[in-house]
Amino acid sequence: MASQFNWVIPTQNTDGGAVVAGEITGFQLGLRQGGSAGTYPLTVNVASPTATSELFSAISPALVSGTYEAAIRSIGPSDSAWSSEITVTITGVPQPPSGFSVA
Repeated sequence: MASQFNWVIPTQNTDGGAVVAGEITGFQLGLRQGGSAGTYPLTVNVASPTATSELFSAISPALVSGTYEAAIRSIGPSDSAWSSEITVTITGVPQPPSGFSVA
């Protein structure tokens, strides 16, 4: 089962020029269940401009079982467009333990 999102940091701008230091300050993941492409009720900011992955377990609020559409964009002085969407299915999220007590 997949446990993280992965991406490749862009090296070119849309005009073909090279990305220079400071143009990317981080990334933003967008997630939705249903709804319209490009509209993401859940967004996750990744503050590192050198990050190439984000663990599912680091996302808050925690992802529940279900199918999500996800996209990513570069954040900086000028944010990029959203990437193409991918589909991810989260399954088997366990119930919390029961019978928790103090004796």
